[in-house]
Amino acid sequence: MMVVLIPIGIVMAERAEANLWGELTDTLYAWHKAIGFVVMLLMIVRIVIKVRMKAPAYPDSLPRTLQIAAKASHHLMYVLLVVVPLLGWAGVTAFPALITLGAYYLPAMPLVPQSTDLAAQLFGLHGTLAIVLTVLLIGHIGAAFRHMFKKDGIFRRMV
Repeated sequence: MMVVLIPIGIVMAERAEANLWGELTDTLYAWHKAIGFVVMLLMIVRIVIKVRMKAPAYPDSLPRTLQIAAKASHHLMYVLLVVVPLLGWAGVTAFPALITLGAYYLPAMPLVPQSTDLAAQLFGLHGTLAIVLTVLLIGHIGAAFRHMFKKDGIFRRMV
């Protein structure tokens, strides 16, 4: 979902920046909001599962510093995969622009007042953290491929 969500977010933001409003921009925003909300819900489910299931141990051959780096990057990705959609949801609540696909509206986020100034701040933070998340995801995918080709047992642990 993130592979689709990130390019949609980039294109819709560029179109908005260029003041290109219309059916395409509206469709991009609608899909971005719908997919983002689903990602947030799925991440909550994933976190519940992760808390209940113990991850397999790292192989002894993996240096302790890499184990710490892996755990830290995973924790940061999990946090961002929840916080980034929450900020987007708060932003569309503050704007307000809760319509997604068809006639479906996201529920308004509780305790978020309508304010275009607040929405701009929330969207700015949403975009910045989405870039950080994208960099982490690219690094994570690159590391997965590295371990797959290195055949050091880490890729098998992932699977």
